[in-house]
Order: sequence, then structure tokens, then C-alpha cells
Amino acid sequence: MKTVRLLGVWVCLLLGLAIANLALRTPPPLPANAPADQFSATRAMADVRAIGQKPHPIGSAEIVRVRDHLLGRVNGLGLEVLVRPGEGVRDAAKWAPRSMAVGAVQNIVATLPGTYRDAPAVLVMSHYDTVPNSPGAADDSAGVAAALEIARALKAGPTPARDVIFLFTDGEEPGLLGAEAFFARDPLRDHVGVVVNMEARGDAGRAAMFQTGADSGELIRLYAASARQPTANSLAAAVYRRMPNDTDFSHALRKGLPGLNFAFIDDQLAYHTPLATPEHLNQGSLQNLGDQALSAVRALAMAATLPAKSPDLIYSDVLARGLVAYPVNVGWAILAVAGLLIVFTGYRALRGKAVTAVEILRGIAGFLLLAAGAVLALHLAGRLIGIADMQRYYAVLGQFNALLAGAGILLIGMCLTVLTLQARGLAGIWGRIWISVAALLAGGACSLVGGFDQVGLGLGVAVVVLAWLSLGKGVGVFGAWLGALLVVLALAVTVQVLAPGGSVMLAWPLLAASLVAALVMAVGGTRDRRVAWALTLVVCVVAVAVVAQLGAWGAWTFAGVGLTEPAVLAAFAILAAPALLPLAFDFAAYRWAPAFAGVAVAAGIGLLAYAGLGDGGPTRPRPAEASHLADLSTGTAWRVSPAPRLDPWSTVVLSDNDAKPVRQAYPPLFREPVWMAPTAVLPVERPVLSIDRAGDRLLVRAVPTAGAEVLTLRLRSSIDLDEPRLNGRPIALPTQAGEWTSLSYHAPDPNGVTLSFTARPAGKVEVAVIEIRDGWPRGVSTIPAKPAGLMASGYSDKTIVLDRGALSWPAFTDSETQ
Repeated sequence: MKTVRLLGVWVCLLLGLAIANLALRTPPPLPANAPADQFSATRAMADVRAIGQKPHPIGSAEIVRVRDHLLGRVNGLGLEVLVRPGEGVRDAAKWAPRSMAVGAVQNIVATLPGTYRDAPAVLVMSHYDTVPNSPGAADDSAGVAAALEIARALKAGPTPARDVIFLFTDGEEPGLLGAEAFFARDPLRDHVGVVVNMEARGDAGRAAMFQTGADSGELIRLYAASARQPTANSLAAAVYRRMPNDTDFSHALRKGLPGLNFAFIDDQLAYHTPLATPEHLNQGSLQNLGDQALSAVRALAMAATLPAKSPDLIYSDVLARGLVAYPVNVGWAILAVAGLLIVFTGYRALRGKAVTAVEILRGIAGFLLLAAGAVLALHLAGRLIGIADMQRYYAVLGQFNALLAGAGILLIGMCLTVLTLQARGLAGIWGRIWISVAALLAGGACSLVGGFDQVGLGLGVAVVVLAWLSLGKGVGVFGAWLGALLVVLALAVTVQVLAPGGSVMLAWPLLAASLVAALVMAVGGTRDRRVAWALTLVVCVVAVAVVAQLGAWGAWTFAGVGLTEPAVLAAFAILAAPALLPLAFDFAAYRWAPAFAGVAVAAGIGLLAYAGLGDGGPTRPRPAEASHLADLSTGTAWRVSPAPRLDPWSTVVLSDNDAKPVRQAYPPLFREPVWMAPTAVLPVERPVLSIDRAGDRLLVRAVPTAGAEVLTLRLRSSIDLDEPRLNGRPIALPTQAGEWTSLSYHAPDPNGVTLSFTARPAGKVEVAVIEIRDGWPRGVSTIPAKPAGLMASGYSDKTIVLDRGALSWPAFTDSETQ
């Protein structure tokens, strides 16, 4: 029993995390000879390899090859095929109020006919374009290949009850242009009843159903009943609903359509980078994506009626084995049961003098101290590693496994340290003084990188206050336990009120921990060894289950947002603490407990330092970007890089003819400083730019050169311009006198783009036309090959052509119309 009490917390932690790791593993890809009605990643990989050979952004020559491949495949499957050309628009956003994107898109629509052609159809959506400089084997060749394999599997089975439409959108990367064109103007949209979208942010990990529409209760029940090895929870859907991130699915939601959005998000070093090759794609991720999407599509396609709108549910997978879903009022019932168990435990503990009210209050403060200390530790680590710096971000991303392990071990060490201090107390005032000094230094250190950090300093002050409230005389296990349970209960109730879907991650661990606390209080005083062993076993089993479930949730969440704020992982450690608390207090009684906790803290810091300073090498390259800028209006040429710091390769490229790179702005192309160095002027084709006034309309027209992937018009007027139109069609492009307004046209029409405004008062306008072309210009001096540790990013190795013009005009009078 003594050994169990000493090692129980470590055994439960390790076993729980091991189970979580197993739950996060992807299934093996099914072979090419798998049954015809099943999804086979091996079969789908043939399309991934064909599509993901090279980058194929909208408007590129390579996307034509990809489009031809898709048309051949869907025709070969015997589907009804249409190419839907159109114009997609990304309106100005809050973070760019005077900037919009437009593109000439060619969506591909392939329909598998159902028995009842008039019934609302199931739309399966993915996009077939990529960003520049990424072959996009995951984003979104995997989604496209999965859709083709789903179409084949459905065709191999019975005829669906309704049409299944496969929409392959164009121009997703520059602004969801293909989806906007389809859902805003394509008449086929009226035939759609439900949408299943497939995406990727990275090229590994389990696929998760991370987004649904409003009132999707019946749809979630259908998904729960049909999904194979699902990964989903209502917290992710609730959070994503409030985030600015968008996918093609966003346009379906804006039209009020229900649906399911799937993606895998691990190994994000391969997200929008050259690393995203077919060979690098985890085929198990593709299998998991296809398994979940196929089962959902098949269930929807075979249903007599599509799920009706119904109140949202609280739901989550259980270690990827199945999905549990229940109404919001059941969530309240779970919290009510947990609350009653906590009240029972507190009543029995107070009545039996196992705890005092003061100890419970100090337990509350101690648990808040644990939370603040854990968050501060990871927040400080993220600041010192410098993940806000994009170059550091990618460097750390290359060491993601070390980052996750280091963050997890540091959290374990920090939580055990705080719980040990709670259990043992601090005999004198000096202990709390030293903790206060350390906390303030840690909070202040958050401002060493990236400027003044109010969050870090606030956390440091909170740790000081809570340390003085909770530490001193030791707190008994029931004081700390009840304090932790009460804090989590208060949090769970708050979340249940504000965002019911988010309560799942609090309610389940809370119910488990409160049940164990009540059981320990009810029978914990027995002298029967068999009962004592059984009780210990129950405590350990519940602790393992809670750690496993929270570990799986936490690792998936950390893969998505951990590099934005590593402290997000602390939330899962905090929620696991109540279930582990009695075992941690047993461990705290051991003489060397502080040393073990300190070793864990040191090990976590070491791994985090390695993640921050390590070099991923050839297999985990860092991004580099260098391009050629030809400014035809000044007759100059430059080599440019937007990176905060130049890597050795970029330094060599920019130092052409011994030029010295300097950081400077170059409006209207670069409004913030970038690295620039003069280079030889080379002959490049000039786009046509004309600025005219016809009546009270200002006309800005640009004709791209052959091979232009993007044509951007930027203009700054001395007056506000009204009634903007693009090629005669009204658009939402706000202008403000004296400020630059930007419109980027992707895959521009060879006949040109016309932007017009009403301009009645006298004024002046400056216009810049910017073209992006693939590759360096002809005649460029030799560009050294990138070393194995670097990969091209953004618009690297492309040619940017800039030209300018201006026009002044008098005020327009009504007599001019006569």
C-alpha cells in the first residue's frame, strides 16, 4: 500500500497519457484491394500523387493540369460533370477594411444521381487549388482525393436516395473565391440540403469534425450513429464559431445550410509549405478522414429525409471509440449531480471534522494558485521561445513533439510542486516571500521578448496574492480537494451558461472526480483491507480515465493553437488535477516529493529550451523567401524578402553584385519594412495601365501580361470615391481619402480588369498595378540552390512587376451630362 501511495500519481499519469496517445493514433490505410464499398487510403493516394506533384495556385499553368486530371477522373466514374466558371469575391474584412480579392474561378461539379432527383442533395466539398510554393498534398489534395474515393465507394453500393454532388472549388486559398461564387450565384446551390466539407491544416494526425452549423442536433445524432472512430467535441465547434478563421464551409453556413466540416491539423510545418508532398502525407490521416466522411455522406445520402433543424447538443468522442451526444438540459443534470456529490462530500467532511471551512477556502485559493502558476509557466515559455516571431514560429514548429512533451512535463512538475506546497505548508514567511519574488520575476520576464506583456505581469501578481492566501500552514486533502472541485464547478456552470457546448470538457472530469470524492468520504475510513484496496483501485481507474480523455483532448487542441499560446495546455492539466489530487497528496507525504517535482520542472524546461533553440535539419526545414521586384515606373529593380531576419541563403540572394540589403518600406507595395537590395534591371513585360474619367466616373483599367497569376490594383485618392464597380458589377470596396485601397484579381481575365468609381468633386488619384509571375525573370544571375534546411515560402522565387500612374480632374457639374 505504501508503494501504491508513493507511485500512484505517476503510474496513473503515465498510463493515462499512454492511453491518450493510443487514442490519437491514426488507423492503418486500407489496401487497394479493400472491399469496394469501403474507403481505401491506398486507392486515394493515387490521386494525391497525381494532384500534389507541384504547387498549383489559382491562375497557374499547373492548375490546368490538375483540372484536367479531375475531369478525367469524375468522367471515368460515370458522374454527371459540369465545369462552372464564375467570379468569386472576398469582401474587405475587419483587419483589412480597404482590401478585397476577386478571382476568375472554375469550379468542377460532379453529381452521383440518386433515386429521388428532386430531394435535397448532399454536397461533398473540397478545393483543388494550393498556395504558391506548396504542392498541397494535404491542403487540399487529400480532401479532393478523399471525395473521389467516396464517390467510387458510393457508386459501388446501392443507389443513394438523393443526389450526391461533389464540388471541387477553385480559388479557396486567396479568399474562398470558388465557394463564394457557388453559394452566392450558382443556381445549383438551391438543390443542396446538407454539406460535408474536407480540409487540412498540416498533413498528419486524426481527422476531426470541428465545425457544424446552428441547430444541428439531429445532424450530430446521425453522425454519432454512423461515424467510424470519430474525433469531435462541441467545445471545438463552439470555439471555432467565434474565431475569425474561415474555410469554404463558411459560405455554406452563411446560406443557412447544415453540415459537417472535417480536417486533420497535426504536423503544421507542412501547412502551406513545400514539405506538403505526397510522400510526407500521413496515409493514416487520409484513411481516418475518409472513414468519417464516407460514413456521414452515406448515412445522409441513404436517409429518407435529411436531419431537420433541432437544438444543438453537447457532444464529444470518447477516446475516438465513439461519440456521446446529449441535450443541454442533460448537461445541467450532470452538473447538478456533481454539485450534489460535492455538497455531500463537504457536509460529511465538515461533520466528521476532516476539514474546516477555512481549509476549504484555502483549498480554493490553492487551486487557483495551481492554475495561475501553470498558465504563467507556459505563457512565459512561449514568450521566451519567441513564437510570436514568424521565423521563430516555424523553427519551433519543426520541434513540435519536443514542445508538446516539454509543455506537458513542465505542467506536471508545476502542479505537483503547488500541491506539495499545499500539503506540507510553508513554515515561515520567507518561503512565501521567495515564491512572490520568483512569481514577479517570471511575470516581468514575459516582457523580455515581444514588448511589454500585461498578461504575464498580471499572472505574476495573481500568483503572489494566491500564494499568500493559500500557503503557510498545510491544508488537508479534503480541504484542497473540495476547493478544487468547487472552482471547477463554478467554471463549468459559467461555461454551461455562456457556451453550453464547451461544458463537456469540464463536466465529465468534474463528475468523475466528485464521485470519487464522495465515495472516499463515504467508505474511506473503513479498516477492511479489501475495501481499502478496492477504493484505491477505483481512485486510480478514474484518474487514469480522466487523464486519458483530457490528454487526448489537450494534445489535439495543442496541435491547433498551442503555438499561438502554449498556455492553452494548462487548462487540461488544471481540469485533470481534481481526479489526481488524492494521489498527489499521498505522493506529497514522501520525503523526496519536492525533488521529484523539481526534476519534472527542470526536464520540461530543458525540452522547451531544445524546442526553442533546436534545428530541425533537412527533414524539418525552415521557410525562406526572396523575390525579384521590377519597378517599371522608376526603372529600378530589387531583390526583396519580407522575413524579419535574413537567413544565409536569402542574404546571398539579396546581395547580388555585392549589394547591401537594408530594411525599408516601399509603398504602395510594401507598407511595412522589408529587406531590399538593388539588382540588375532586366527586361520584363509591362502590364497595361490606363486611368480615365468618363462623365462623373473614374475608370482604372489594367490588362495583365501572359502568365500573370495575380493582378493587383492599388489606388489612393484625394477624395472619397463612391459606387465602386468591377467590370461593371457593383462591389463592396470602401475607399477613404488619402488611404490606399487594394483589389487583387487572381487568375485575371487576359482582356483586362476595369475598376470604376463615382468621383464628382475635383481630385487626384495615384494608381499602382502589381503583377505576380512565377519564376525569376529571364537573364537573372544564378540563384543558389536552397540548402537542405530551408524551403521556399510565400512568393519566394517569383517576379513582382510594379508600374504606376496618376490622374487629376476638375469638379463634375450637372451641365456636363447635357
